[in-house]
Parts: sequence; C-alpha cells; structure tokens
Amino acid sequence: MKKFTKAVLAGLICLGISGTAQAVNLNPDGLGQVLFYPYYTVNGGNNTLISVVNTTDQAKAVKVRFMEGQNSREVLDFNLYLSARDVWTGAITKVGNTPTLIINDTSCTSPYLFLEGSQAFLPYALDDGGPKTLARTTEGHIEIIEMGVVIGDFAKDITHVTVKDKVEAEPFDCEAIQTAWTGPKGTWFNDSSVDMLPPSGGLFGGVSIINVEKGTLYSYSAVAINGFADETVDIEDLHKVPGTVFPSLDSGNVKTGTVFLANGDTYTAGPFARGVDAITFVLMRDQLMDEYMIDDILGAKTEWVVTFPTKSFYVDEDIAPIQYVTIDNEEIPQTIPPFTSIWDGDGACETVLFDIWDREEQGIDYDVSIPPVVSPAISRVEEVGIDLCYETTVIQFSPKNLFFGSILYSNNVVYVEPKLLGFDKGWASLLMYETVDSEGDYYFREGIGGLAGLPAVGVAFTEYSNNYITEEGVKANYNSIFTHKSTVAPDCENFDLQVCE
Repeated sequence: MKKFTKAVLAGLICLGISGTAQAVNLNPDGLGQVLFYPYYTVNGGNNTLISVVNTTDQAKAVKVRFMEGQNSREVLDFNLYLSARDVWTGAITKVGNTPTLIINDTSCTSPYLFLEGSQAFLPYALDDGGPKTLARTTEGHIEIIEMGVVIGDFAKDITHVTVKDKVEAEPFDCEAIQTAWTGPKGTWFNDSSVDMLPPSGGLFGGVSIINVEKGTLYSYSAVAINGFADETVDIEDLHKVPGTVFPSLDSGNVKTGTVFLANGDTYTAGPFARGVDAITFVLMRDQLMDEYMIDDILGAKTEWVVTFPTKSFYVDEDIAPIQYVTIDNEEIPQTIPPFTSIWDGDGACETVLFDIWDREEQGIDYDVSIPPVVSPAISRVEEVGIDLCYETTVIQFSPKNLFFGSILYSNNVVYVEPKLLGFDKGWASLLMYETVDSEGDYYFREGIGGLAGLPAVGVAFTEYSNNYITEEGVKANYNSIFTHKSTVAPDCENFDLQVCE
C-alpha cells in the first residue's frame, strides 16, 4: 500500500489542539450549512416526512436535493427560500407507482411547487448504466446545502406576512423569486449574487418515516456539516439557477477539515484538492456500531441503514476524477481512496468486516454449541464480510423470507442472520477500515487525509409486534430508531503519521 513521508504529511495533516474556524466540521449539536438525511423510503407502505428549520434571524437560500439510493443520482432538486425562523416541510409518498413529493408548505421555492401541491420524482439523471425505472427512486437519501443569506428586497419578498382572510401567514411575494430567475432580464438570472451574502449556517432538520397501515413511526435528526463555505466564497458558485444539479457537495470553497479523535484531540487535514474531499474527511469512520434484536415471540426485527453521502464523487465516472492505466492493451480505471470500487451499473461494492456479539459479550468466534475441547481446536468462525454496494444500503438482521417481514422493504438490502452464528440479540460493529480482496486476502483500505475507514452516516431501526391483544383483533407495534455510534481513528497502516509512533 502507498506510504507517505512525514515531509509530505506535514503539508497535509496538522495534529493537535486547534479550532475549527475555516475548516469543514461535523457539528454534534445538529446545526449547520449542509444537512444529510441518511434515508427516505416509500417502499412497503412507508411514507417519508421531511423538515428543515432556519434557526437564524436571516433569510436563507438553500438547495433541496433528493438522491436515489444506488448511485446518488438526483431524482428531484429545487431552490428553497426560507425567511428568518422559517420551517419548510414536505412528504414523500407514492402516487400510483411514482414516488412524489407533496408540498403543503407556502415557503418560497423556485419553481414555486406549492401552487401545484406535488412534484413527481424524475428519472432523467438515471443515465449511469444502472436501472432507469422509477422503482430505483423509491429509496435513497436527502441533502440540503445552504447557498447563502438573502438580504434586501428579496428577503422581504420571502418573509411571511398575514394575508387578509387567511388563517396562516404566507410569503409576501414568491412570484418575485420566479421573476428574478427568468431570463433574459431576471435579476438573479444575470447576477445571482445580488442581495446575497455568504452562508452562515444555523439549519437543522429531521425525517419521520410513517407507515399508516402498520401503525409505525420512526424519526431521526439530520447530520449537520459546518464550514462548507466561508466569507470569501464567490456567491455565484453557490446560488445557482434552478433546474441544475448545482451547487453540489463539491461547490464549497473550504478545503480543510477538522475532526475529533476518540481521545478528544482535534485532528485537521488539508487543503484537499476538492471541497468534497473535506466533507468526506469529516465523515470518515473506522467503525459503525449499534444494537440489534431478532425474536419471533416478540416479533422483533432490526434493520440498519448505512449511507455514503459523498461516494458518487469517487466512484461515478461522470463526476469523479478517475484516471486510467493501460495494462495488456486494456485501459483499467483506478479507484480513488477511500473507495475501492467503481460504479458499473450494478453497484460499487465495498466489502466491510462485521463483528457481532451477544448480550453476554460472546463474539462470533465463540460457538456456543461446542463444549470445552482440548487444544489444538478446530477453526472457529472469523469476522463476517458483507458487501455495501450502494450509496445507501440496508442491512437486515433476519433470514431472507417474507414470513419474517421487513421494516423498510428495501431493494438495496443485504442480510445478516445472527441466529446462524449462535445468538439473535446483541450488538455489532462494521469494521470500515478493513476489507478483503478477490483472492480472499485481508488488508487495510487506504483512507483519506490520514483517517481510516469510509465516510458514512446512518441509523438503526427496530420494530416489535405483539399478538392481537383484543377480541376485535387490534395489533400493536412498537418501534425505535437510533443513530449509529462510531469511532474516528488515524490510518496508521497507510500513512506515516506522528500520532502513530
């Protein structure tokens, strides 16, 4: 594997106690300039409710983007304009067989979707060699990017005011926003920096996944990134005309990132070649951990969501700076760390190792069915390897059968059967820093910026269903959702770091 000298790393990585100013960082308090919502779905009768809240006294322009779960191709995005202290909400459901965003919120968007009341997801960007049907868009993740602070007359136009004979306040003039983006004389069409200031953060959001027929509701908070852009950013790089996929996660001008290590020290890397590399850096995790539960009597089941929000910038040849080398007259694409595969239309699989323990600290290398034996003993089970092939993958802790049922009814699913390993409740860890090659040899994947693992976010869903509890046949469901726990660690296998000495 590639080694870096200390001289090279000195220009790349600074380790020590330092502030997060002028650096991309993950805000544990949940407020930021960029928000990641790890999962939406309309599969199996589920519907997804989304909200974004502007906590500041400034008006905001933000990009709202829905990304399908296989390769993060856009299925819907638009500009949203939030007045000070404003909240925007929407709901994703199926209309016929088409995932559709329902909009009952009057906050200004461009185009102004409230007037139509709904907007179907669109397949036009599914031109990457994968499936082109709308079935691919039924699950994925959501990202929101602040494009800037709105001031002047445009801030007044998007501010809610009380309208005669209306119960709720409405924006003063959303039509002015549409006019501003309409060429050839539109103000923002000609200069999108007019009445705009750099992003200031202060956004938070959440998702609720509700299944009316089953009577379940799962809610989680969005992951918040700060420092995506600073006061020196060119507003025209962020505040883009509706109808384009920009701004993207690579549009920020801050190319340095800061994280907290397990010992509490800050760890800073950069400047990176791209803005998205700084976001990837702060999302790097060498392990993801959570609990699981399977129980037939309790009707208990668990499913984990693992999302790589920046993966397409490393595996999709349409947007990733992939290089080629010629071997035996064949051009071979070179992968970009920390990812080891390239999107081929079916996936871009990352094999991670999976450690699992029951509630009495027994791991999967301990076979409870074998009594004490003399040494040398037969080989025991080692770590389980699983393939996370998509931008958003669901790990289902159950056998692959319809009788057991599902929570998310994901199409991008892998199965883990803890019962086959000797126990059906406990906790597990995804070892993101280690993988296995096609020859079956284990090795430590190369990280980014001196951190090990992969850039991941996600949540764990658990559902319990009792038997019918009344003569009338009422059935009760109970559900919980937890954000994955994780660790951040230096990549001492592939980088020559002072912290590793």
